[in-house]
Amino acid sequence: MNRKPTLWTLIATQIFYLLFILVWMFIAGMSVMMFDSPDAASKATTWLIFAAILLYPAGVLTALIAGWLMFSRRRYRAALLWNCIPLIWILPLGGFFAYANLS
Repeated sequence: MNRKPTLWTLIATQIFYLLFILVWMFIAGMSVMMFDSPDAASKATTWLIFAAILLYPAGVLTALIAGWLMFSRRRYRAALLWNCIPLIWILPLGGFFAYANLS
């Protein structure tokens, strides 16, 4: 891939990821409701889902740093691959909303 398309792709997707932080704040605030059930605090699944939700900013930060680091080393394909890390959180959420709205 060339330098210019990679540059604009990195800028556009990372702005989207940073805007998605607002959605993440709401989801993170509401995720404590998973512990409403008395036995939920003792279930490992609940804690794993809660931890996965809270790790989104770390994924965005990793994508930002690694993407631009690879871009500066002229490894454009690697920069785009590192930039896809936040999609681990965004795509399942988008799929859930699409399923909820279409069914």
